[in-house]
Amino acid sequence: MKLHQHFLRSMTDENIKAFIVCPYKLYYEFIDKKKSPVDWKQIVQQVINKVVYSYYQLPFEQRNATKILSLVEQFWSKVPIQKFESRIQFYTIAAKMTDDLIRYLTTETNPTPPLFLFEKFKANIEELDVDLSLTFDVAEWSESSFVVKKYLVEAKPDMLMLYFYLTIVFSKKVFKKIPEKIEVITILDGTKHTYTPTPENMEEGINYLKLIKHLLGDSSSFNELFTEEQCAVCPFEQVCERGARKGTENNYLS
Repeated sequence: MKLHQHFLRSMTDENIKAFIVCPYKLYYEFIDKKKSPVDWKQIVQQVINKVVYSYYQLPFEQRNATKILSLVEQFWSKVPIQKFESRIQFYTIAAKMTDDLIRYLTTETNPTPPLFLFEKFKANIEELDVDLSLTFDVAEWSESSFVVKKYLVEAKPDMLMLYFYLTIVFSKKVFKKIPEKIEVITILDGTKHTYTPTPENMEEGINYLKLIKHLLGDSSSFNELFTEEQCAVCPFEQVCERGARKGTENNYLS
């Protein structure tokens, strides 16, 4: 098992998110290329992305609650119910997702379409010697403001911090300015997390990403970073060798 140096020099936001969830899962999914079955949270995220994308593509006068209901029905009707723990969960999640998408999307009052809608950008971060890729879900830009929005199934504090710093650093490098506001809407708990970045956050973000890169390259810390709560739902649980590697990680990773 080995994290190749070229991987450490060319990363995506998905790589880093997987690392924060579990460094071993990152290896099996992105380095060893083992096929991971899609779980229900990934399916819900895909539906959310499709609804948000389709909604913002509409003329402003057609953006309303009825249209959101129609879009959810269109995409949710293709979701396999067997991916969920029960029929109750399947319908409960659908109702919760629909309610929160209506709640937040219908409050959007800007008639101008977003400048970026699920667009991926790549930039070199010199301070890290890393080529980094990041997808902007919704980015609204005008002469007076720059607002970035993301709709997620859920996000723990460490994921919110990651997205906050990634967005600031990437925006400054690519667009030469930091967002006026960053909004992350987490659908399962119906919460809007709002951040107002400052210039000081840019240096904090660089230092944060330096730490992430250091941890990625230091396999001796992997056993300290993973949490067993993820193991029960991890698709790689049966092949993961984390127990056998304890104390000898450097023999496997470098």
